[in-house]
Amino acid sequence: MQIVILAGGMGTRLKAVAGNLPKAMVPVAGKPFIEHQLALIKKSGAERVLLCTGYRGELIENHLGDGRRFGLNISYSRESPDKLLGTGGALVNAYPKLEDMFLVIYGDSYLPTDYGKVFRTFQGASLPALMCVYRNLNQWDRSNVKIAGSKVVFYSKAPGQENPDYIDYGLSGFKKSVIEQYTAARLPLDLAAIQASLVEDRLMAAHVVAERFYEIGKPSGLDELDKHLRSA
Repeated sequence: MQIVILAGGMGTRLKAVAGNLPKAMVPVAGKPFIEHQLALIKKSGAERVLLCTGYRGELIENHLGDGRRFGLNISYSRESPDKLLGTGGALVNAYPKLEDMFLVIYGDSYLPTDYGKVFRTFQGASLPALMCVYRNLNQWDRSNVKIAGSKVVFYSKAPGQENPDYIDYGLSGFKKSVIEQYTAARLPLDLAAIQASLVEDRLMAAHVVAERFYEIGKPSGLDELDKHLRSA
């Protein structure tokens, strides 16, 4: 099982507390945030991690190396910090290193769920993509997903009239063939655009998770996760 982490962003909203560190290296509960992500990945039984890096990616790579000390095999797909490609563009850039089926998480998300179970659901879904969703009811952020049975039938990052009750959890699965369709696309490219197209074509499976998510993209989220991990 391969898990791709999109860790190329500049972390603009965190600069007040993180300085020039990439989000992956921001301290949370006494260690760089990426180490908490890797612990979840290792716990779920994954062995291979592909990190898509950009802004100050050398700090991440120098810290993690090949991943052996974390019990993982870590490789890297690098993009220029002067010309970031977007979350979807990062996958296009990483295309040669993607496995036939893989999971994707964002570099600022802490998602305490079973990635192995998600991957097995994806394998049995007979669809080219899967989105993990959480019944949010606008509690932690604005809900943006509706599901029907085992499929996502509505997804939008813009406010709408659909009254969705789920939210994109930030953990998705893709077949490599999906990304292949975008290898000639104009970059930068947002992953949300790829997901929206799949949902419109009814090609996105849904996997409901019960565990809430945490995000460190803003100082308030960083503080919340720090307190959560220290109290665990």
